Order: sequence, then structure tokens, then C-alpha cells
Amino acid sequence: MVMRGLVTFVLMDYQYKQKFEHVFQLFSSGLIFINNKGTILEVNLQAEEILQINRNELNGMNALNLLELFSESFESKKIFIEELLRTGKAELFSEIRTFLGEVKYINIKVSKQEDTDLFLTEIHDESEKMKMKKRLDHTESLSTLGQLAASIAHEIRNPMTSLKGFTQLLYETATDDGKRYLSVIDDEIKRMEEILTEFLEVSKPTNNKFDFLEVEGLILEVANFMAPQALMQNIESIIKFELDNTCTIYGDRSLLKQVFMNAIKNAIEAMPTGGIIHITVSSTSNNKVCIEIRDQGHGIEEDKLDKIFEPYFTTKSSGTGLGLCHVNRVITSHEGTIEVDSVVGKGTNFKFFLPIHDKN
Repeated sequence: MVMRGLVTFVLMDYQYKQKFEHVFQLFSSGLIFINNKGTILEVNLQAEEILQINRNELNGMNALNLLELFSESFESKKIFIEELLRTGKAELFSEIRTFLGEVKYINIKVSKQEDTDLFLTEIHDESEKMKMKKRLDHTESLSTLGQLAASIAHEIRNPMTSLKGFTQLLYETATDDGKRYLSVIDDEIKRMEEILTEFLEVSKPTNNKFDFLEVEGLILEVANFMAPQALMQNIESIIKFELDNTCTIYGDRSLLKQVFMNAIKNAIEAMPTGGIIHITVSSTSNNKVCIEIRDQGHGIEEDKLDKIFEPYFTTKSSGTGLGLCHVNRVITSHEGTIEVDSVVGKGTNFKFFLPIHDKN
């Protein structure tokens, strides 16, 4: 599957690429065809612009020369190639120095189909995203996100528009083979829509509509909403309310629902083969309610736990790094806190603490 922000080497039929030359040349990401000997056969305009080299110079070049542009160590490159040869797919995110010497940040994903002897390379430039991340890290604030939202939305909507056009075009003439590539475009559109939604949620001004909320009802509403998705992934949700009395908090119902939906969604995605999500609601000695969401997923490495709430940091190959940033912002605006502990191979436990408020 073609994914946003990735350089993909996908085995494709070269004649099929020629048939859809207009799609190949106008695709929103850079594309490169490589044969099974590692020779570059064809490059589109976007790849030419990203790598800053004429397509005619790239044609006939060995693909290993492209790896030399990456700042990764020799060992990392070796692991990358070995994984590709062993599994038929590999991923890498790295700083590169283009053929003109400009520093850029590139995401790459390599995969291989079984029915042809060619690789298709998708190249996505992450430089703007990394520049903004560094700017945010420098200021240690999300205040600049609002100013960046308009330009980011514009950058996302441009390729979205072109991809929608390609989808309509391919639907008119799609064969069985064509439907495979049509699904790629559909996934690209959906991915960009998710990114745009998450970014705007983080960057837009906060106009909270606070009211008194019963925690039990809120959690049950979220759990019931997420139940079909969990069921499809063979995941069971176990909910426990360890409260003596009805617990009331003061907050924005819509924003808090987003927080807990995001937490459950992350738990589901962490267990691709199924499992159990434990949701426990309890009170603390300092007049707070604790909403605990624990999964049995792959867990998060210790050195990454401190970074998960940073904007643009993600442990997922296709993540935006904005979901937990938004979650942290919402909980903070409700005078709450979040605790996270995780064990690789056993699961992750999120605890959300919110102050209890009496309606009187």
C-alpha cells in the first residue's frame, strides 16, 4: 500500500505504468521505477524536484547510489537492505543531502509485489514538517501551530485534490489490475484527511464549553462507540467502575470524548492480533477521578515514553504525532494530568486524572 510520507519500492508491471503515464507523472509524491537488478528505469517530476537532479541523469543509475544520499550509518543501511531482501518490505526515515547539496528529510517505505520484476519507489519530502517540529521544540510551545495551520492545510489539500481527480479518472477505465492502484489512491486520500483533521484539532483556538459531566456515562458512551472497531479486531473491552458514589467532573464533553476515543483507538491499534482492553474508573485520595485504559499490545520503549506527547513524535509508521499532543493539551486545559507506563511485549497503561467537582 502506498502511504503518505514514505518512499515506497513496490513491485509493479512496467507496461501498466506506461498505460497510466499521466498518473505516474502527476502523482503527488515522487515515484521511481527500479528493476530487479537495482537499475533506475523511470522517474517522475516530483522525484526529480525532491532529489534535485534531472531525470535523465537518474535513469540508468544504480539505486544504491540513492542510499548514499542518506545520513544513516552503514549499519542502518545494511539492516534496511537485509530487511527488504528477507521480508519484501522495509522502512526508513532519514535526513538526506540532495544532489545539489540541500538538506532534506525523507520518509521511505520499500515493499515488493509477487507478480512482476520491478520496484516502484514513492518519495515524500518531510522537510517542512521537521522544520516546524524544530521550531516548536525551540519555543517549547504550541502557540505557533495556529499560524501554521492554514499553510499546512493548503499543502495537504493540494495533493488531496489531485488524488481525487486520479480516482475519478481510474474509476472510468479501471480493470481488475487497475483496482489495486485505485485502492492505493483511496488510502492516500483518507490518510491526508486524517492528518488535516488532527492538525486542525491541535492548532485551532480552544473555546471550551464546560459543564458538569458524570464520568460513568461519558466512559460508557465512548466505549460503546468504539465497540464495533474493537470487535472487528477480536478485542474485548472490560469496564470496571470502582466508585462509591456518582462521580462528577467539570469539562467539555466533546473534547473529553475525543481524548478517551483516541486512547482506546491507540489500544486497539497496539493489538493487531486481538486481546483485552481494561478500562477502570476509580477515585483517588486527593479528590480526583482516575480513568485507566490498559492494553495488552506491543508496548512502548522506555526511551520513547517521555516523547509521546511531543508534537510530531510517533511510534507508528503512518502516524502524524498529533493525536497524543492534542490529548495532553485537552487534559491540561481541564486541570488534569496523565501518567503512562509501558512494558515492551506486555502492553501500555494510560491513567487520566481529572478533578472531581460537586454540582452544588
